[in-house]
Amino acid sequence: MNSPALPVSETPPAETAVQALLADGLLSRAGYPSLARLLPQAGERRAKAGETVFSKGDSADYLYLVLAGEVGRRAADGSIQPVAGGRCGEEAATDCAAYLADAVAMSDVRLLSIPRTGLVVLLAGSPGLRSDFYLALTSLLAGAEAGPARAAKAAPTTERGGPKAVFGWLTALLAPAAILLFGSDWGLERNALYFLAVFSSAIAMWIFSLVDEYLPGIFALLATLAMGLVPVPVILAGLASDGFILAMSILGLAAVIVSSGLSYRLLLLLLYRLPNTPFWQNFGLLLTGFALTPLVPSINGRVALLTPFMQDMGEILRLAPKGMAATRLAVSAFTGASLLSAVFLSSKSVNFVVFGLLPDQAKDQFQWLDWLVAAGGTGIALLAGYFLLAAIMFPGGGASGLSKDQVAAQLSVLGPVKRREWAALLGIGAFMLGIASAGLHKVQPPWLSLAVLYALLLFGTLTKKEFQEKIDWPFLMYLAGIVGITAAFGYLGIDRMIAARLPELGEYMRTSFPAFIAILFAVVFVIRLAVPISATIVILATIFMPLAETYGANPWVVGFVILVVGEMWFFPYQCSYYLQFRQLTHHCESFDERRFLVFNALGNAAKLGAVYLSIPWWKAMGLL
Repeated sequence: MNSPALPVSETPPAETAVQALLADGLLSRAGYPSLARLLPQAGERRAKAGETVFSKGDSADYLYLVLAGEVGRRAADGSIQPVAGGRCGEEAATDCAAYLADAVAMSDVRLLSIPRTGLVVLLAGSPGLRSDFYLALTSLLAGAEAGPARAAKAAPTTERGGPKAVFGWLTALLAPAAILLFGSDWGLERNALYFLAVFSSAIAMWIFSLVDEYLPGIFALLATLAMGLVPVPVILAGLASDGFILAMSILGLAAVIVSSGLSYRLLLLLLYRLPNTPFWQNFGLLLTGFALTPLVPSINGRVALLTPFMQDMGEILRLAPKGMAATRLAVSAFTGASLLSAVFLSSKSVNFVVFGLLPDQAKDQFQWLDWLVAAGGTGIALLAGYFLLAAIMFPGGGASGLSKDQVAAQLSVLGPVKRREWAALLGIGAFMLGIASAGLHKVQPPWLSLAVLYALLLFGTLTKKEFQEKIDWPFLMYLAGIVGITAAFGYLGIDRMIAARLPELGEYMRTSFPAFIAILFAVVFVIRLAVPISATIVILATIFMPLAETYGANPWVVGFVILVVGEMWFFPYQCSYYLQFRQLTHHCESFDERRFLVFNALGNAAKLGAVYLSIPWWKAMGLL
């Protein structure tokens, strides 16, 4: 039978909590970033002399540090013995589900309470501490019988049974058969037809979530290799692609930024400087993403950098998992990483593909700054649409529960900038400086990022274990599969088959550009059900940008519209960087995915509206 919980007072003074954590013989061994993360979860509890702090058999949910007074444990003979080290409730830091002895206040006491949930995170970062807590507990309770071990929290799994899965597997089996049976009139060679059959099965696996996201791509690569449909260098092009190298390197840099505590320090500084309201906290996260957009030429890379930032902010603000505030924070992080990706030339590699398809004269007209000016009208409209949608879907605001004194105390726990943090800062600086000066040294971003990753590994800043565990290798395999599939599309002429069926859209460019945008959106919606973002953009840009010159439209405007519209997605499998976001947030543990996806769907309508609102801007610039 559980005893009533001790009354909880206000949050303890930050300085007092910091001193208690640093003074404890065991907790002080954890890294400063771990203690800083633990600080917001600590509370203060009080008990009068003779009151029970906890009873034997109670759920071991808290570790207590004595701030004032004296606490004793009840021994087997019934006597009360003062606790050693000013600490009790060590069971909460072990696998024991219940306290193994009574704890009684020997005088009026003030206690710093630390929840088991916070200790789980701290011990994950300092595994050796768990055994230290076991030793401390056994030394106090030698011979006592341990309670049942608490089962570890199971990782979230995706439900793949039921009628949906049955229908999905039937589709994965029947779609290839249908293509082989009815595709002979499509004008494709035998290998192209077989590849489409393989690809249709992979698409069914993605659409119905039959397996983990990276497996259909591996299936498509394996089947294509086994059947010899395209040369090996083509289908395995993803493993040597610029996107793969860039994503792997950025993920490695992000791992150092997080594990060194640099991201947490920067987040605390941001929260300390910003006005203490939910709007400004979300705006700060959004602005961080916008600042990274022209500097990190990969949405996946920006997602990798921003997601830990978002998770730490939610923890500091004590946002309820899957609550509206936590979901808004997730939307802010994801939007900051992706919303303006078409507005800056250097924000993603496919932008350079569109730039490369421009005529030589147009390339001179749309260098980095000129591109930004021409895209500026759309960027402003996109921002207006985001803030309008956020106000509608996430109403409320007002004061935040964040304590600036607590944030200052967390910064004091972190202390001065450490060597690994300096190394992470140096890596970021070298990478961004290299991108900014690419016009001088002609080294492309993927090789710059790989050089930074090599330096981090060479000097031990990124350890072998972190390289193995902190980099999202399943996502990288998904990315490699997508790139290989896209390369096979071009090699087998499937993109040319699609182009041959869409020439009539060129007439709409000349006679009614708004109608062309609407038809393009419909075409993209259909193609994106099966084809990845980058492949869709490359195929459509290859088709329509040359047509634009023929029909008197500006090829840059057509290419830019394709970039904006091609980024739209409705289902998770359609967007590689959203799948990465899900993975990094442990399958949306912290936010309401349904509300997030509704916001994204409405955001697609806002993107389409932003394109239409940009037409007067382009006309004023003489582009239309």
